[in-house]
Amino acid sequence: MPQSTMQRILRWASLLSGSLLLLFVLFMLFGHIFGDANEPDSMSFRSTTEMVTFVLFPICMIVGLALAYKWELLGGGIAVGSLLLLFVLRPDLVVTPFVALLLPGLLYLAHAWMKRKQTGIR
Repeated sequence: MPQSTMQRILRWASLLSGSLLLLFVLFMLFGHIFGDANEPDSMSFRSTTEMVTFVLFPICMIVGLALAYKWELLGGGIAVGSLLLLFVLRPDLVVTPFVALLLPGLLYLAHAWMKRKQTGIR
Protein backbone atom coordinates (compact mmCIF):
# COMPACT_ATOMS: atom_id res chain seq x y z
CA MET A 1 0.00 0.00 0.00
CA PRO A 2 1.56 3.36 -1.00
CA GLN A 3 2.36 5.93 1.65
CA SER A 4 0.35 9.10 1.87
CA THR A 5 2.00 12.49 1.50
CA MET A 6 1.64 13.10 5.25
CA GLN A 7 3.38 9.81 6.00
CA ARG A 8 6.27 10.73 3.72
CA ILE A 9 6.57 14.15 5.34
CA LEU A 10 6.53 12.62 8.83
CA ARG A 11 9.06 9.99 7.79
CA TRP A 12 11.52 12.51 6.38
CA ALA A 13 10.98 15.00 9.20
CA SER A 14 11.60 12.29 11.79
CA LEU A 15 14.68 10.98 9.96
CA LEU A 16 16.17 14.44 9.50
CA SER A 17 15.48 15.75 13.00
CA GLY A 18 16.37 12.41 14.61
CA SER A 19 19.65 12.17 12.73
CA LEU A 20 20.65 15.73 13.59
CA LEU A 21 19.80 15.23 17.26
CA LEU A 22 21.60 11.88 17.34
CA LEU A 23 24.74 13.43 15.85
CA PHE A 24 24.57 16.37 18.27
CA VAL A 25 24.11 14.19 21.35
CA LEU A 26 26.90 11.83 20.24
CA PHE A 27 29.17 14.83 19.65
CA MET A 28 28.39 16.16 23.15
CA LEU A 29 28.92 12.75 24.73
CA PHE A 30 32.27 12.13 23.03
CA GLY A 31 33.36 15.68 23.78
CA HIS A 32 32.51 15.21 27.43
CA ILE A 33 34.22 11.84 27.70
CA PHE A 34 37.36 12.59 25.67
CA GLY A 35 37.62 16.39 25.97
CA ASP A 36 40.57 17.90 27.79
CA ALA A 37 38.56 20.74 29.35
CA ASN A 38 37.13 18.39 31.97
CA GLU A 39 38.73 17.67 35.28
CA PRO A 40 40.03 14.12 35.90
CA ASP A 41 36.91 13.10 37.88
CA SER A 42 34.43 14.49 35.34
CA MET A 43 32.79 11.12 34.64
CA SER A 44 32.26 10.22 38.28
CA PHE A 45 28.75 10.54 39.66
CA ARG A 46 28.17 12.15 43.05
CA SER A 47 24.73 10.62 43.51
CA THR A 48 22.39 8.01 42.14
CA THR A 49 20.24 10.79 40.71
CA GLU A 50 23.16 12.01 38.59
CA MET A 51 23.81 8.50 37.32
CA VAL A 52 20.13 7.92 36.43
CA THR A 53 20.02 11.33 34.75
CA PHE A 54 23.06 10.38 32.64
CA VAL A 55 21.49 7.06 31.66
CA LEU A 56 18.21 8.74 30.65
CA PHE A 57 19.98 11.52 28.75
CA PRO A 58 22.11 10.99 26.70
CA ILE A 59 22.39 7.17 26.77
CA CYS A 60 18.69 6.21 26.37
CA MET A 61 18.19 9.05 23.90
CA ILE A 62 21.03 7.73 21.73
CA VAL A 63 19.71 4.16 21.93
CA GLY A 64 16.16 5.26 21.12
CA LEU A 65 17.09 7.42 18.16
CA ALA A 66 19.40 4.72 16.78
CA LEU A 67 16.70 2.04 17.08
CA ALA A 68 14.15 4.33 15.44
CA TYR A 69 15.91 3.93 12.08
CA LYS A 70 14.71 0.32 11.99
CA TRP A 71 11.82 0.23 14.50
CA GLU A 72 10.15 3.65 14.68
CA LEU A 73 7.66 2.77 17.40
CA LEU A 74 10.23 1.19 19.73
CA GLY A 75 12.93 3.81 19.15
CA GLY A 76 10.57 6.77 19.33
CA GLY A 77 9.02 5.34 22.48
CA ILE A 78 12.41 4.94 24.16
CA ALA A 79 13.49 8.47 23.16
CA VAL A 80 10.25 10.09 24.35
CA GLY A 81 9.92 7.89 27.43
CA SER A 82 13.47 8.57 28.61
CA LEU A 83 12.98 12.32 28.35
CA LEU A 84 9.62 12.19 30.13
CA LEU A 85 11.20 10.18 32.96
CA LEU A 86 14.02 12.70 33.07
CA PHE A 87 11.51 15.54 33.38
CA VAL A 88 9.84 13.74 36.29
CA LEU A 89 13.20 13.22 37.97
CA ARG A 90 14.51 16.71 37.17
CA PRO A 91 11.60 19.19 36.78
CA ASP A 92 14.12 22.04 36.46
CA LEU A 93 14.89 20.77 32.94
CA VAL A 94 11.35 21.40 31.68
CA VAL A 95 12.35 24.45 29.63
CA THR A 96 11.67 25.10 25.96
CA PRO A 97 15.12 24.16 24.55
CA PHE A 98 15.12 20.85 26.41
CA VAL A 99 11.46 20.04 25.73
CA ALA A 100 12.19 20.55 22.02
CA LEU A 101 14.34 17.40 22.18
CA LEU A 102 11.06 15.45 22.31
CA LEU A 103 10.25 16.41 18.72
CA PRO A 104 12.16 13.68 16.80
CA GLY A 105 10.78 10.92 19.03
CA LEU A 106 7.26 12.29 18.71
CA LEU A 107 7.64 12.42 14.93
CA TYR A 108 8.79 8.79 14.86
CA LEU A 109 5.81 7.80 17.02
CA ALA A 110 3.38 9.72 14.79
CA HIS A 111 4.78 8.08 11.66
CA ALA A 112 4.62 4.61 13.22
CA TRP A 113 1.04 5.24 14.35
CA MET A 114 -0.03 6.38 10.88
CA LYS A 115 1.69 3.41 9.24
CA ARG A 116 -0.01 0.96 11.62
CA LYS A 117 -3.37 2.66 11.10
CA GLN A 118 -3.02 2.38 7.33
CA THR A 119 -2.04 -1.29 7.40
CA GLY A 120 -4.65 -2.16 10.02
CA ILE A 121 -2.15 -3.49 12.60
CA ARG A 122 -3.29 -3.04 16.17
